[in-house]
Amino acid sequence: MSRSIHTILVLALTMCLMNGSSYAYPTLKSIHFEPHSDADINILFISFYNGMAPNNPNVNLFYNNQQDGVYLSPGKAFSKLDNLERKSVVMYWNGNCASFFAYDPSAEGNHQKIYWLIKEDGIYHSWDNSSWEKRKSWTFNKC
Repeated sequence: MSRSIHTILVLALTMCLMNGSSYAYPTLKSIHFEPHSDADINILFISFYNGMAPNNPNVNLFYNNQQDGVYLSPGKAFSKLDNLERKSVVMYWNGNCASFFAYDPSAEGNHQKIYWLIKEDGIYHSWDNSSWEKRKSWTFNKC
């Protein structure tokens, strides 16, 4: 008999705690957030994609004067969220190099998403990740 009383008490306590927790914490359905359409978010999204053939060596990318480079094997990407100040990049690949501004506010206008495609014949730029313009050619050991 005492076992059945304990079971009933545990069950009652569990039900009380479960009912109380729904009042203490909002459910996902009750959370509503809509950013203002005029919100000014000053964040840069920049992405570098190694679009070379699979048998090519890795590209060694140094983003904005970082000490440690990022090794991008063919088919891999490196993306970063950053502030809207000018960003420089130096890349090394197969004895070649390329040095350029990956983001320059005076050249990018209001675009805050910048995409770079790395290929054997050079580096391509896009604002929509589908229309590409060649911006830089590889040079042999002249960075």
